[in-house]
Order: sequence, then C-alpha cells, then structure tokens
Amino acid sequence: MQKLAELLDLERSRLFVGRKSELALVQAWLGNAQAPTEVLFLSGMGGIGKSALLLQFMNMARQEEAAAVWLDGRACTDSPAGFMEALHGYFTSHPQAPHELGNIYQQLANLIASKKTVLCIDHYDSIQRIESWLREVFLPNLPATGLLVILAARRDLSAAWSSDLAWRSRSRSIQLGTLSREEIINYLSHRGWQNTNEMERLCSHTRGLPLAMTLYAERMPHSPLESGQSDWPISMRISAEVLGEEAAAEFNDLSEILCIVPYATIEWLGKFLSAPLTLQELARINRLSYIRPTVGGITLHDTARFFLADDFRTREPERYRTLWRRIIDELALELSHAASQEKGRIVSLMLSASQDMYQIDSIPLLSPKLDVLYMEPFQPSDLPHLHQMMKEENQYSISSEIDHAIMDVLASYFPDSIRVYRGSDEKPLAFTAGLHLYKETVALLERLFPGLLDAVFPKEIRLLRRTSMEEADTYYHLRASASSHSPDYSYHELIGVITKDLITHHSIGMRFILVTAYRETNELLGNAGFRSRDLPAHIRDHLFQGAKASLHEQDWRGTNFVDQIFDLIHFTPDGNETRSNQFELTEKDVKTAIALMNDHEALAQSELAAKLSCSGFTLQQKLHSVFSDSPPFPLNSNNLALLKLYAKAPQLGVEMAAQQLHMSRATYYRIRKETLLNLRDVLIRKTN
Repeated sequence: MQKLAELLDLERSRLFVGRKSELALVQAWLGNAQAPTEVLFLSGMGGIGKSALLLQFMNMARQEEAAAVWLDGRACTDSPAGFMEALHGYFTSHPQAPHELGNIYQQLANLIASKKTVLCIDHYDSIQRIESWLREVFLPNLPATGLLVILAARRDLSAAWSSDLAWRSRSRSIQLGTLSREEIINYLSHRGWQNTNEMERLCSHTRGLPLAMTLYAERMPHSPLESGQSDWPISMRISAEVLGEEAAAEFNDLSEILCIVPYATIEWLGKFLSAPLTLQELARINRLSYIRPTVGGITLHDTARFFLADDFRTREPERYRTLWRRIIDELALELSHAASQEKGRIVSLMLSASQDMYQIDSIPLLSPKLDVLYMEPFQPSDLPHLHQMMKEENQYSISSEIDHAIMDVLASYFPDSIRVYRGSDEKPLAFTAGLHLYKETVALLERLFPGLLDAVFPKEIRLLRRTSMEEADTYYHLRASASSHSPDYSYHELIGVITKDLITHHSIGMRFILVTAYRETNELLGNAGFRSRDLPAHIRDHLFQGAKASLHEQDWRGTNFVDQIFDLIHFTPDGNETRSNQFELTEKDVKTAIALMNDHEALAQSELAAKLSCSGFTLQQKLHSVFSDSPPFPLNSNNLALLKLYAKAPQLGVEMAAQQLHMSRATYYRIRKETLLNLRDVLIRKTN
C-alpha cells in the first residue's frame, strides 16, 4: 500500500514552481559519486518559500535513495546539548536510532557512510548562537564526503563560514527572490486556472511573493478581485479577513489552535479536537498553503499565524482566552509526565503560546505583533550602534567604562553571545548579550569581575571551571539595551523584543542568571518568578560602587517546574490574574446535569457540582441562564442547539445527533468540543 508521505511528496512536487537553479545545484550534488561534505545557506524574507524549497530538497534526496533529515531550529534549545537532543529525536523515530545520546556522532557517521545524507535545518537563525560549535566541533567530527547541510534563515548567515579559509570551498549561499510572472502563471495553471485576465491580475497584485500568491490563488476562485481595484503593495497587506476566508470552514478549529501553539503533531490535534484527522483530511490540509509540515508536526506559516491570531484576539477575545487556557492546561499536563528530553520542547510551546502576557507599568511589553519581530545574530558593523545605545542608557549602568569594554571583548571573541534587533534600515535598535557558562567563558568573567562568580556560585564554581561547551546548562546575562529614537517601535516594544528573546533563547532547559542593581529590573524579575538574593557587601563595594546589586535566578533544568512555568506565563504586574479552575467537562457531566436541572437537591449530588465546588442551587441558576433567550457569552446558536438536543434526547448517538442538527459527523465532533469548552467557561464564572 502506498504511504501517505509519498502522496504528499507527489502533490508538493506537482504544485512547486521556480527555483530551477537551486534545485539543479542540489541535484548535481546528489549525482556526484564523491560529493564533498558541504554547507548551503538559504535566505530570504518571510513567505519567500524557504521551507517549501527545503521540502523539495528532501523529496529529491529520497528519490535518489539518499537519507533526508529535517530539523526545525525553533524546536531546539539554543545550545549544543539542545541540538544533539533534537538530532537524537530524529533517530529515535527511525530504525537506526541509537540507544544513548552519546552515540549520535557515530550513528550519523554510519548513516553518511551508508548513503548520501541531506540535513535540512529550518529556522536556523533560532540556533545561530551555536554556529561556532557546529562549524568547529560538530561537523569536523563527521565524514568529509557524503553530507549536505542546508541551513534556512531569513538573513544570510554565511559570513563566518565564507570568511573561514578552511570552509570557504565547502560553503555557499543562496538568497531567494520573488517568483517571475512566468512561474506564477505556471503555478496557477497547475492549480486548474484558465482565465488569463484573472491570472494576470494576480501576478500584478502579488508582486511574486510566494505565500501571498498561494493564499490569493486559493481565495480568488470563490471571490474574484474586482477589476479596477487598487493594487496591494509588495508586502500584500495580507489581512486576517482574507486568511480567514481562505481556510476551509472544516479546518477553522485547527487553524485557531495553530494561531496559539506554534506547531502540533497530527496525533495531538486529533486528541485535542476529539476527532482524529483522516487521511483525506490530511491531504486537504496539505493543500492549504499556509499550513506546512515541521519537525513537530504541522504549523501555520509565520506570516499567516500572525494575521490569523491578531484577528482571532480582536474579534473574539474571550473565546481566544478560553482556547489559550485549554491549550496551556493540556501542555502542562504533558509537561508533568514528559521525559527529560521532551521538557524543553513543551516549555517552548507554552512560552510561544503566551507571548502577550507581559506588562510593566500597565504598558504591554510583548505586543500582538511580536510574532514577526526577531532578534538576529551580531555582525561587526553593529558594534558602533551598540555602543551608542549603551551611552544613551548610562543611567542603567554601574560602570560605563566596564560595560563598553565587555562589549568589545564579546564582539571580538564571543560574537555568538550577542543578538541584535534591526530596524527597516538594518541598523540595530536593540540588543542582548550573555554567555553560556563553561570553562572558557568562566575564565573571561573571572578576569572581568574578580570574585563575582565565587559569590554567585559558591558551591559550583570549581565545577563550572571544568565544564565543556557541550555540558553548559547555565546562561549568564550581561547586558541589554534598546533605542528610544526608533520611528517604528516604542521603547517598551523593543524591551518586549528583548524579553521574548531572553525567554525563548536562553531560559528553556537552562538556568538563567542575571546580576543587576537597576530597581525596575529587580521588580520585574521578582514578579516573573525569579528568585533573588543580595550580593555580599564586599562584592557590591568592589564591583558595583556600593549599589544594592541583586542576583536573580530562574532554574529550568529540574523536573519539577510546571508551576514555575504557569507563574511565568500568567504574570501581570498587579498579580490579579490567577490560574483558572482546572477540570474537564465531559458530555456525560452535561447530560446528567441537564436531566436534573429542575431539582437543585439532586444537582447538589452530581459530579458537575463537585467539580465546580458549588451548591445545587447555584448550578441550577447557571444552567437556567444557559437556556435563556440570550445565552451567556461565549455560547452561540450551534452550542445552544446541541444543549437543547441533550435535554430532548440525551440517548442519541453521534450519527443520529448529527442528522438531527443537519451537520456532518466531523462538524458534529467539532461543535460538541466547542460547546463543552464554552459551557465550561460559563460555569466557572462567579455568579453575581
């Protein structure tokens, strides 16, 4: 029987257009019997088609009977250990999986020796901090022939490789551009379009941006663009309304989930929706241009996720919040039972789903648009701008002279330790700098700050002095700054970009350490759940000019940190928001309670009253409000119709109930899930 993966590859190849030179380059490597181990960089703006091209490379490798390995940088913790865990995760799903993490090198080497291997790393910029380790440690331990590593990122990150004389002949860079008119016409023809005028208009409107082209190609047959309508700019202004219309109604629930969580496995989605996805549904989902496969399952394209989530939050804030809570609850349950190698991945999902939860002085730090704001690797030309930002924030510095000296040292010897956010003119607007602690970085900090690490790590300093880069599990934050002169972003928004980067790149699976004497920082970190303690007086006098410097620590290395994650993602400055009542509302609970709705004494003995910890009379009032002429938000007409059916005919099975409501079985499952979710939200509210 033919595998689904083979059918998906065929469908992707049928619809793929353009990129002939890129495909030829990889095909030539696959056809070379003595192909050298090489690194290929793919770069381009969001929506330009980097991930789609990687999938084509994977398909080509499989057709040539080469091994194809896919890693998503967003699913790796930003450390050598995190990368090795992700690679181990790939092998555990294949027959050649090693039994121990230490066997990964040999396992990969054996694979390369047996057949050519193409290793694709999408979102490489998410793990670019470990570039030096990849270049100097990881790859040199692998065979000199038979491996092609393809790294995809928004920016061209090949500079360090091409400037290395040893790697120059083994690395090359490709920057993807927009598609030509001929390629767009070819794509539309493959999609079954025949109207030449409509195809010409779409070529004009999309300006060759692949993501916009596919989204409008799917929408226009149902709602053609009117002649004379004004052109969109190259960015396409892809609105949430267009994306919402483009998604088939049967996949609205799935799209809403992926607005919140960055990716999900097919199995997890089926469990969450209480309706496993069929092969036919998966094939239709695969045709949606803004949904694509990733190492973690399926995901929305970054741009699509941003617009859909923004629309969802604005249009239905309470339902968005309810769905968010339910996703977090489910992930927290998984986290509490996860193996150690899975914890980092799940925590990454929870934080990514909660990026809008941080405020300071009632001003949001993580704006709704944060999904498309990324910090990037440091470049030497950035250094003067970073020094200027530090001068503008001298009031936050204990010693301006030391801070500037540290930045020069990091830029020269540890450039991977600096991350930068750039504006539209490519000039830095914000940066963060810090080090993973291992013997070389510990030696540097001890020279810069004599006695400080002994005070911070009195019981561990000897071990840290012997720790290798691969063993590093502690991140020491040194400095962050933001410009207050940006015409596009407020100072708080830039601080939000820094905050997001520190959480997603330096906290997951690591211990996070920060020493500061800045009062507002102390307050923010304390509210976010960091443990704090004052440094000894002699250290403050010697290094901090007597200021009240404090050490802040958050440790994600342990196994008992579910509650810490909840505290972090539910954080608000005034502390008013608390974790919602946790319980699962089942169909049986609802049917039983509705049958007893007119008997408050019997309701008091029901399972639902016990879960809500309320009296029978209170539960009776809530249920009566549900069946009123104006049911409480977020219950809708579909929800009310199903609840009335429960009251009228509680014994009906799924097939008969779906027929009574004039909907398909799949739609019935989704409406049932939505009804239970919305009813739970109504029932847990306090009565007036």
